[in-house]
Amino acid sequence: VNCGEEPLMAYAKENCFKLFVFDIGILGAIANLDPVNILNYDYGTYKGYFAENFVCQEIAYAQKTKDHIFAWQENTAELEFLIKKQGQIIPVEVKSGGVTQAKSAKVFMGKYNSPYRITISARPMQRSDDKHVYNFPLYLAAEVIE
Repeated sequence: VNCGEEPLMAYAKENCFKLFVFDIGILGAIANLDPVNILNYDYGTYKGYFAENFVCQEIAYAQKTKDHIFAWQENTAELEFLIKKQGQIIPVEVKSGGVTQAKSAKVFMGKYNSPYRITISARPMQRSDDKHVYNFPLYLAAEVIE
């Protein structure tokens, strides 16, 4: 979408989409990634794709519906996912490593008055109520989204 307001579907660009595989194991097979690389957490340049695909799977599972999953892009700012919680649109940024500046989420929050932002990454859980930032590890993605 190119706008962070309801209804999100009204702002979806039909000719622009992100392609996700429904299973990261299949993504690894398509990428011809050797299983030893997965065990060593050595995805190379695919690290971000795997993290985003994993979170997308978790969002689809947590929603338990056939709803669309939305990403957001406006100018140079881009968010991997937008989720709806208690009538609010929440920006979700996915990072495969420990660096989590989340500049695009800050832009989204400032423009659309989102109450908080979520970063899902390799970092441990951390909550900053004064900055309205919630950081969660990748393995908790489904719990965060519910």
